[in-house]
Amino acid sequence: MTRSVEALVDEQARRWEILRDGRKIETRRPVVTISRQHGARGEELGQRLAAELGYDFFDQEIINRIAESGHLSERVVSSLDEKTRELLTDWLAAVADQTYLSPAEYRYHLTRVVGVIAHQGGAVILGRGSHLILNPGQALRVFVVAPLEARVRHVMERQGLSERDARRRIASVESDLRAYLMQHFHADLGDLASFDLTVNTGILGVDGGCSVVRAALAQLPHRSTRDALPGSKA
Repeated sequence: MTRSVEALVDEQARRWEILRDGRKIETRRPVVTISRQHGARGEELGQRLAAELGYDFFDQEIINRIAESGHLSERVVSSLDEKTRELLTDWLAAVADQTYLSPAEYRYHLTRVVGVIAHQGGAVILGRGSHLILNPGQALRVFVVAPLEARVRHVMERQGLSERDARRRIASVESDLRAYLMQHFHADLGDLASFDLTVNTGILGVDGGCSVVRAALAQLPHRSTRDALPGSKA
């Protein structure tokens, strides 16, 4: 989890060379992307799923790798992470000693990092539009939802907020997320056609949700590392 993007790219390049030499073709473990409504326990589900499968879990680690890729501070990268530029223009202008990161640059580095993770396989990626970066068949794209009242209760319990503040928090976070997806991908969070599977933790709970995702993973066709080669038809 501490390897740089460059190290990951080098490792993948070595794998491609081995495959081109006609040596052993390895089966690549799947990738799961987790998008979620705020308070639907999507992060918890993703962490549980990664632990059960022995996969790497990527959340804050993505910020670290974007920072490494662009030679930036994590503070600058975090300013664009699932937020809109407009909300932070004044803050960024005040950070005179930090490198400016445009939305286009952020998207470039984000796409590069997510692509490398996908080539490696065996990963659960939380949010950040990863379900829109990876094409159908490159990952199992999961959307975690729950009824609003269940989400309000969870936010109240986890963050120690009143019901009123919990509702405001949900509305604020989801407003930022919708704006983020529209700005960077011209997509809406509620577009269910962008996902392969929707899981309702309000009904199934986290354990039940993990079971459903694992069952879906078992139905995916096996893909070899050759499928991940640039220019492959898979």
